[in-house]
Amino acid sequence: MPLPPSSSASTTTSSATSVFWPEGVKKSGVCYGWLRPAICIAGVLSDVLDQNALDLLLSDSNLWAALRQSCGGDPTLLGTCTFDEGGPSPVPTSLKMWSFDDKHETIWSFVLYRCHVSHSLRFYVLEPPHVFPTPSSSTRNPWQEISRHDFTRTQPINIDQALNDTVIHQLNASSLLHSILQSPSKSPKLLPTTASFLLTLASYLGSLTRPALSISKIAADVANIPLLPTFDHVIGTSRKGDPRYMRLKEISATVQQFDVRIDQAVFFITQVTSLQRQNTYDTAFYSRRYTNFFNTAWLIMNDMTLGYTFGTFLSENSDFLADVTNDAVQKLLFNLPRTTLFWLDAWPAGLKLNAELSRFYVTTLVGIIDTWHSILPPLSPTLFNTLGFLSTIGGLTLLLSLLSDLLSLYLIVHLRIGYELTRVVYWAGGVKLGGGLLWGVFRGKRRNVLRNRTDTWSYDIDQLLFGTVLFTLLAFLFPTALVYYVLFAGLRLATLLVQACIETLLAFMHHFPLFALMLRVKDPWRLPVELWNRLVKHYNPLRLLYQVLAGQHLASISRYSMRYASRSGGGDSRNVAGKGKEKEKEE
Repeated sequence: MPLPPSSSASTTTSSATSVFWPEGVKKSGVCYGWLRPAICIAGVLSDVLDQNALDLLLSDSNLWAALRQSCGGDPTLLGTCTFDEGGPSPVPTSLKMWSFDDKHETIWSFVLYRCHVSHSLRFYVLEPPHVFPTPSSSTRNPWQEISRHDFTRTQPINIDQALNDTVIHQLNASSLLHSILQSPSKSPKLLPTTASFLLTLASYLGSLTRPALSISKIAADVANIPLLPTFDHVIGTSRKGDPRYMRLKEISATVQQFDVRIDQAVFFITQVTSLQRQNTYDTAFYSRRYTNFFNTAWLIMNDMTLGYTFGTFLSENSDFLADVTNDAVQKLLFNLPRTTLFWLDAWPAGLKLNAELSRFYVTTLVGIIDTWHSILPPLSPTLFNTLGFLSTIGGLTLLLSLLSDLLSLYLIVHLRIGYELTRVVYWAGGVKLGGGLLWGVFRGKRRNVLRNRTDTWSYDIDQLLFGTVLFTLLAFLFPTALVYYVLFAGLRLATLLVQACIETLLAFMHHFPLFALMLRVKDPWRLPVELWNRLVKHYNPLRLLYQVLAGQHLASISRYSMRYASRSGGGDSRNVAGKGKEKEKEE
């Protein structure tokens, strides 16, 4: 808000200067603050105070000693300001800066900012902060480092950067300065009211840190036990970088859920000890930990409440749910695939398949379905009573994990085997042999594995004849293999859709920024983080369709790629706790 120049000033030139002014300060007196990198007014003193007295007050404060360097030094007395008594203007009608030459007429452009008290956990930042630094964000740009030592570039001297990190620290420290100058004997409150509760809680949980970390390490070792080699490595369809063995946590969602619970226990114990520290000066870092801590606590309490509700429902309606589930499993997982296989073998709608190959497919796949149907016992009411009991003590996330394991490891094993068999035939015959090798023979091309490219090649007549015979054979057999692969790929996509719904619910229960959204309504100065782009990217229909056409393996999202306390992906809370301790040491 520019002010008109004073009529009494005798000037020859004029210039516009920006001034950061605290919102709500409407009294006349002496202004104190900083001149560089920008003019930042921290407050106004109504009493007469010289610079030596101001320096003496600040030197006695331990809180200000921790903030002095980040703010660019001690504040100084800058000048005087005059307000219109009873006027609506939030800025002074007259501002005289002692360091400015009176011969130059200055037009002040005021930028209002709010003085946030420390215990409100509000702060200004230039960039959206991360809960913990990711490897990509912590790595320096090598080209930027080289450019700093480029002697051919002229470096500006004594040019202020206006709004930078130093100015942001000055804005955040203005409330603390006001408290120190108004009440030198009283230490300002840095932490919120809940800090006293955290102090008491930390005294009880501090002794559990070492046992909890030991249990967490044991749980991590058990969850990372390699059990079986991956199917892609067995048949040779894996790509570079794919894991060779399936670990226990990748097979069972329940094992991963128990590991998450242990991680959350370690998270609470390690974070409480840092939240209760009274010498926390980094308000931004403390606020992020504070929000993350209570967001996790709220999610766990809601998880237990919903788990008790659904567990009671399962226990009270176990007989009805067992009958309905058995009928649905019989119709959808056994009768529907069996009926569809016989329907395809009967040449529906004039679809003429190879009779011998189709009969082989039907005999093999129906045999797998019937074998698993004879092995699989019906779901009894006792199972639903057990699920209800585990849900009441473990929460809704444990129930969802058990349902995911029940579906993937128990109910659809026959469909998974049928899908893998049809996929291998489709990939080997249609994609690798027919679409790759034999199609290259027709075009006069050959794959050069040494140079990783396709080169022109002259084939002999015997090679061309043999390739033609094989290609003709595959051309007649491929439609039959394609039809049965499409059937089981569709069934696999349907089961993946159910698993995607369960994984989405688990992601909501573990990652949903409930506490942050509450603060968003109560205090709009805080924003929630984004965590859902990985789910959308993994279950993208175009991506799944490409995997089906290419004969690639369809799998649900890796549960360990999303953790409740890390935005970097693939991390777990043990690493988060370690980074938190490193941050504490830096403070």
